[in-house]
Amino acid sequence: MASRVAGLHVLIDPVRVPPARLDRFLGAIAHAGAAIVQVRAKGAAEPDGLDYARQVVATARRLGLVSIINDRVDWALAAGADGVHLGQEDTPLADARRLVPPGFILGASAGSAGELDAACRAGAGYVGIGPVYQTTSKSDAGPPLQPEGLRSLVAWLQRQASPPPAIAIGGIHPGNVEPVWRTGVQGVAVIQAVSGARDPGAAVRALLAR
Repeated sequence: MASRVAGLHVLIDPVRVPPARLDRFLGAIAHAGAAIVQVRAKGAAEPDGLDYARQVVATARRLGLVSIINDRVDWALAAGADGVHLGQEDTPLADARRLVPPGFILGASAGSAGELDAACRAGAGYVGIGPVYQTTSKSDAGPPLQPEGLRSLVAWLQRQASPPPAIAIGGIHPGNVEPVWRTGVQGVAVIQAVSGARDPGAAVRALLAR
């Protein structure tokens, strides 16, 4: 599982990356070295959100990107995505596991050792840990962990019997990503740093070069 979710996760939505830009945007980030694209279409109404997810999944598959849908197990299955990412207020992992096929990626959010423990017990395929820095992309995000707090949680995770990969998220950009990579995470997830960049490919290369 680690090899499938390790690396740079780029989160997108229909506002930052509208359908007309999808092919060019996904092509640029794939060529630059991104590994995973995650659809985070919060607030999008059906069928528009599901149609967007389907477009992303189809394009990602053609480009060799792993595709994950945020929050919605039903959209992930209907779109044929590789996985779903579930937050603390979403469908519990144990319930989601009963709905998805073998090999389906189940990601979970965590911001504390207690939430990491729950994710491990539920068999999460990876854990998104954050927010690392202050972020405006998630209104209900907790206080920033900073790299020191992230390092502590990653160390706790690595002491477990079969730890899932740790993916850092929250306020990360090329200027502050270097200490994040040094914490021992297997991946970094970003939203605005790439989706809002004038040159998404260059932003991806800068995040990976650190």
